Amino acid sequence: MPSIRALLDVLPPDGLKGKKVAAFDTRHKLRLVGMWGYAAPRIAQTLEAKGGTLLAPPEGFKVNGTKGPLLAGELERAQTWAKSLVEKFR
Repeated sequence: MPSIRALLDVLPPDGLKGKKVAAFDTRHKLRLVGMWGYAAPRIAQTLEAKGGTLLAPPEGFKVNGTKGPLLAGELERAQTWAKSLVEKFR
């Protein structure tokens, strides 16, 4: 998430005003959530703070290991989520 944070940090306070946005993360199937929680809700909060309008609640997709691949069924779930975003965008 450091590169995402760096990108969001350089956006001006109203840099996403009038833009529709969505946030997701990937989650290790066995990793317990630390004191900071998952990345997607924090990313979504920042996107909204920068003026963006969330199309959907933040989502997480589970991966095997630290770099993937996605677990069985997660790719299909991600595709369904992405299609729902497209419909909401229209």
